[in-house]
Amino acid sequence: MDVGNLFPQPLRVRAYLRAPIVCDEAMPLDGVLLYQAMRRAYGPADASLPGALLDTPLVPLPLAVAGEGTDTWYYRCSWAQWPPDVAYGKTYWEKRVSTMRAAEIAELPRSGKVEVAKGRYRLYHMPLFYKSVLYLEWYVNGDKDAIADLLTDVWGIGKKQSQGFGRVMRWEIEPQAEDWSVTRDGKLMRAVPISGKWFDPAHTRLIGFRPPYWLRENQTLCNIPVTR
Repeated sequence: MDVGNLFPQPLRVRAYLRAPIVCDEAMPLDGVLLYQAMRRAYGPADASLPGALLDTPLVPLPLAVAGEGTDTWYYRCSWAQWPPDVAYGKTYWEKRVSTMRAAEIAELPRSGKVEVAKGRYRLYHMPLFYKSVLYLEWYVNGDKDAIADLLTDVWGIGKKQSQGFGRVMRWEIEPQAEDWSVTRDGKLMRAVPISGKWFDPAHTRLIGFRPPYWLRENQTLCNIPVTR
């Protein structure tokens, strides 16, 4: 992606959802954008394999940067802003071996039984917590057209998309009069690496500050927003 001629501006990005979503409170949009940008650059198959792109240069995003020139720079992109009405729910995902398949396995030479407490055929009954909202939104400072182009192919966000969660009905991107990508009325809108300006011991956590958020190099002590 060519980011040499960006036209950054304050924006509100909103995802209208058609299904409940499984995610944490942050649900960072720059992570979604980076995943899509990497798929565009290196191909969907390679970018989707776990650990496949660990040594591959990351694609720059069409977002303005804060702390440019430092090791703790980050994109001007807020955490998810949740609407007032949120419904919380719980379901379960399961893994079971069918009776017929278990009988086949047990008849294999030197088998005798199917071990379901551990190993390949272990049974699972795991809780899955989700949130139901009409939409999620973020405040960013970036290039509207380039962001819209990346989101064209994003039809799901959050975890367990293969099970129908986090389906996006449509994206909406609107210009904003004010830049709320990092702060709004003096309050943080995203995780910011601690500094003389941002240091609140009551709301400090070791956390990622730019995508990929799971990468150790992208994690440090940060001040985080006060969430509800």
